[in-house]
Amino acid sequence: MFKQLQTFCTVFETRNFSHAAEHLFISQPTVSTQIKQLETELQTTLFRRNGRQEIVPTASGRLLYREAQQLLETWDSTKEAVHSTHHIVQTPCRIGASHTTSNLILPGLLNQLSASSDRFNFDVSLGNSAEILTAMSQHKLDFGIIEKPLVTEHLNRWAFGQDELVHAGNFMSPLWLLREPYSGVRHYTDAYLKAQNIQPEQVMVIHSNQLIADMLARGLGQTVISKHVVAANVPTQAIGAQYQRRFFLLTRAEEQPDLLPVYKAVTNYLEHWG
Repeated sequence: MFKQLQTFCTVFETRNFSHAAEHLFISQPTVSTQIKQLETELQTTLFRRNGRQEIVPTASGRLLYREAQQLLETWDSTKEAVHSTHHIVQTPCRIGASHTTSNLILPGLLNQLSASSDRFNFDVSLGNSAEILTAMSQHKLDFGIIEKPLVTEHLNRWAFGQDELVHAGNFMSPLWLLREPYSGVRHYTDAYLKAQNIQPEQVMVIHSNQLIADMLARGLGQTVISKHVVAANVPTQAIGAQYQRRFFLLTRAEEQPDLLPVYKAVTNYLEHWG
C-alpha cells in the first residue's frame, strides 16, 4: 500500500504517468496498475485526463494527496524509530533557502547547526522564494528561509531581520540583469521598474544573485539587489524605504517534535541576525 501511495504522490506532483515512471525508475504500465489498484481499493477516481498527456486530480485525488503525505511521513518516522533500536539514527532535517538568504544567512546558521550534526542529518537546498514555498507545501522541506512575502496557507511564517535593496551597477548600461520570475528580488525589481517607468532595452535573466553580483563587479549591467551582496567597488543608489524588506522563516503548521531542538536553534539565531 505504501508503494502505491508513493507512486500516487509522484503522479500527482508530475501530472503525468510517464514522468512519474521515470522518477520512480519503474515502467509506465506499473504506474497505471498501481493507480488503478488504489482507485479500486478506494472505490473512486483519482485522476481525469486533460488532453493527451496531462492529467488533473479529482477532489478525491487532492484529498488523498494531503492525507498520503502525512501517512508516508509517519511511516518514514516509524521505520527510523524501529531502526534506531539497533542503530544510532540521525534525524533528517531538510532546509531550503532562497538565493539571497543563502548568501546572507545560511553560512552563519549552518555553522550554528553544525554542533548538532551528530544528531541530525542536514540536507540544504536552494531555490527562489516560490520554489521554496512549493517544496514546503509538498512536505519536501522542514524549514524554508525566503525574502518574498508569499501567501503561506498551511504553513507558519515568521518575519525576521532587515534588508535593503539598492539600484546597483553601471547606471549608463542598457543591460538590466534580472532574477527569474517568482524570485523575491524579481518581485521588487519589477515594482521598481514600473514605478520609475523604466523599460529596459536589454535584459538578461540570471538564476543566481552571486553571479549577478560578480557581473556588476566587472562593470556589466545594472540591477536591483540586496546591498549586502554588492561588492565595494560597485556604484549603488538608495531607492526608498519601500524597498527595505523583511526575511521570513517558514515552518510546518503541525508540530514536528523530533525537530524541536533544530527549530529552537534556528529561531534563536535568526532572532539575533542582522
